[in-house]
Amino acid sequence: MKVKQLLADGRTASMVMVSWPHPSLIEHLGALGFDLAMIDCEKGGATVERIEEMCRAGRAAGIATLVRPWTPDPGLISRYLDLGADGVMVAGVETPQAARAIVEAVRYARWKDHAEKLVIAMIESPEAIARLPELLAVEGVDVWFIGPNDLAHRMGMPGQASRPEVRAAVAGALHAIHAAGRIGGTLTTGGDALALQSAGARLLLCRASELLADGAKHYRAQLATTDTTS
Repeated sequence: MKVKQLLADGRTASMVMVSWPHPSLIEHLGALGFDLAMIDCEKGGATVERIEEMCRAGRAAGIATLVRPWTPDPGLISRYLDLGADGVMVAGVETPQAARAIVEAVRYARWKDHAEKLVIAMIESPEAIARLPELLAVEGVDVWFIGPNDLAHRMGMPGQASRPEVRAAVAGALHAIHAAGRIGGTLTTGGDALALQSAGARLLLCRASELLADGAKHYRAQLATTDTTS
């Protein structure tokens, strides 16, 4: 799997959350050079049939597809992998036991090719960050992903992931993951990708909706500078 090799080589992989569940968007993201498309089934509304179509589009476009289930149920993980997903991203991993259960679910579901699947565990609470030394000892998790929005909520600052306290917690966790020789990732917003890379992040997630918004803003700004009608 190209993404796993990128990460193993110490390079940064780019992942886009698919804001609208459609195969054409997956194809466009692949053509734009992104490494991973994340299909969010924890909060999104993609049907089983649509997920299969999106995974097929990813294979055609040369971009890996990852599904985030709404629960770590092994049967659900198995279903998404059987639909063609290249990996899973599981939210709210708090204990080593929970992390090992995800790894085992992937290995059981794809016993022939589980080594090719990407396993991402999301760290989203101060308690999970405190347990990082134990968590990072679990083999088979490819990326430990810090979720800043849920982390902010659990730190008592809902909707305030940009607060200095939250950003410091994210950066500290990424440093710890990197220092342990493991791979960390997180969400990037507002032009902070380089800072997060410097903190140790090797998998960076952005949203397709924000890419569109940023592009539209840039385009409108260009029009404003050339407007001679006023």
